[in-house]
Amino acid sequence: MSMSEIADNKWEVQAAKAPVTSFSAICQVLLIVGFTGIFIYILQGSAAGIFGAKRDGGMTDNYGKMTNEASPKK
Repeated sequence: MSMSEIADNKWEVQAAKAPVTSFSAICQVLLIVGFTGIFIYILQGSAAGIFGAKRDGGMTDNYGKMTNEASPKK
């Protein structure tokens, strides 16, 4: 191998590594972690609402009991 090929290979290896030590790279990683945390929080709340314990006394429980008593009488 010639010196130019060795230098080219070293450049390619260095360019393939992600720069995770710079300030902007650390900010990007923290941003992705934040968005992932928000997404997991939303999914956790959705799963708790779907599969969690049912609450009594809500409007959905009394929907079948609703009548039209407040309508004007003829």
